[in-house]
Amino acid sequence: MTESGNIEQRKAMLTVDKQIAHLKAKGVTFDLCSEDEAAAYLSNRTYYFKLAAYRVLFDKRVGGERDGQYVNLDFGHLRALASLDRDLRYALLPLTLDVEHAARTKLVRIATEHEDEDGYSIAADYMASLNHNERRRREGDIKSLENDAYCGALVRRYGSRPDAMPTWVLMELFSFGSFASLYLFCANRWADPAMEDEHYMLRQAQFVRNACAHSSNLINGFEIKGGAVESNADVERALARTGLSHRVRTAKMRNPKLKQIATLMYLHSRIVPEGSGKRRAAGDMATLKARMGETSELLNANDTVRSSLDFLAKLIDSWF
Repeated sequence: MTESGNIEQRKAMLTVDKQIAHLKAKGVTFDLCSEDEAAAYLSNRTYYFKLAAYRVLFDKRVGGERDGQYVNLDFGHLRALASLDRDLRYALLPLTLDVEHAARTKLVRIATEHEDEDGYSIAADYMASLNHNERRRREGDIKSLENDAYCGALVRRYGSRPDAMPTWVLMELFSFGSFASLYLFCANRWADPAMEDEHYMLRQAQFVRNACAHSSNLINGFEIKGGAVESNADVERALARTGLSHRVRTAKMRNPKLKQIATLMYLHSRIVPEGSGKRRAAGDMATLKARMGETSELLNANDTVRSSLDFLAKLIDSWF
């Protein structure tokens, strides 16, 4: 429904040939990619709705016979952005897995360093701290894993009672979001400001993880401007040390997607220990930077794309 209460007009489902005709009517050219290549791409590699989402990164003409048509937008640009977006997701998803594992390891390590902790009281006290709805939701999430091939044995062993589980078992059954909630509980329990900061960053990493895991487009949101920065102070200080100007830092961190990606990258550099995971991430980020450079060169006239990719490339240089 629209705000006025009227049913929105349904859009017709177009064949691939009609999709290409529609793009041409919107001013999209096919110089970098032929119409036949575009048809094959839309038939076998992706679908129109996902590819067309990148059009928001390009300006439209205002007035005249070509009013509303896109400026300097070729199908090849859309294809390049879709390809880079895939590479970006594939590079960022492992970072989210790394930071989650590192945070889980840190929580257990700190718990063992507290002589007054036995592992079980943390889980019991955490569950007791939740309101009725939150507690029921956590219990329901764990109950749903009872027949899971990977976690079911743990659930059955403890009778689906999260408040009776040791913390290290509870963490195995928690989603990323539920674990982040437990992390904040422990940060407050132990009066640990570093963990409290990391909880904020874990929440940002969670957004990126969900987007990557569900193959959501990332780059099409780089045009969003405005909004509050609301970044963690430690992240802001780390950004300042990269040498980026205050103007650039402020502008890019006002974009929610870039802020989340930047926070994830910094958290990885901060919390993931030296080792094979760190080396793998550095290699992945170097490959991603090279791909971003190629796309930035292809779309050099598009300031939104170029400046956003330059921002991320600077973070890769500084933190990986």
